[in-house]
Amino acid sequence: MINFKLNKISLTAYAVACVLLAGVANVNAQYGGFGFGLGYFPSQDRSLGTVKISGDTNYDGFLGYGEADASINLKRNPPGLVVGTRELARVDLDVIHNASLQSSNFPGSPGSPKLKFLYYKTSVTLDLRPINLGHRRGNFKSFEEEQARSGRMRVWLDPTRTTLLLDSADPGKRRVEWPASSSLPPKHVYVEGVSVGDSGTVMMLTLLLDNNNLSPTADKLFGDKACWDAMMLSVWPSPKPKPFIDKSPVWKRF
Repeated sequence: MINFKLNKISLTAYAVACVLLAGVANVNAQYGGFGFGLGYFPSQDRSLGTVKISGDTNYDGFLGYGEADASINLKRNPPGLVVGTRELARVDLDVIHNASLQSSNFPGSPGSPKLKFLYYKTSVTLDLRPINLGHRRGNFKSFEEEQARSGRMRVWLDPTRTTLLLDSADPGKRRVEWPASSSLPPKHVYVEGVSVGDSGTVMMLTLLLDNNNLSPTADKLFGDKACWDAMMLSVWPSPKPKPFIDKSPVWKRF
């Protein structure tokens, strides 16, 4: 009888804990705080926005669906965008902030909405780094092994290669950040293939929209959902064959 009572108590405590956790998760997902949600508040999009990286991954010379028939101009990303040595590939960066996060009033509340501007702690980050496909986290044993195996890529702001943004061979130049309060990321960047890596490595280009001033713990408990997109890149000795229809240009040999 004692064991039975203890089991009933344990089951009751477990059920209460599940309800509390459900309430916390519900409000945290919707309003970024603790409380007993239980589905009372309407669902809201709490993500910071949307981001997207676009490249000519089927090598037809186009980057968007508006320039050709969408049924023909399908974009595919396995195993990544292949860039030849001494070649530039244009990569488009799309970042849209979630404007609904600027209002702190609950739906249906009277009066003017109370505004809160999150731009002071939000930023867009572009990151380039080599990836070891033979490791579950993509890590290398050492920086020397990384440089010996992964080859090299650079990312430029312009097709004339006057402003360097990222360099995979330089640990201090693998991230560039644009604070949302004072700047905007470029509409597109240009990826250069410098040297070839082995078949077990790729480069990963990541675009991230995040609350950069929050610590990881605070971000998980109180912050808004960050958003990101990534594209695999590989360097080959010679470029993929492409039709000569460049306008912006999408691809440029030098």
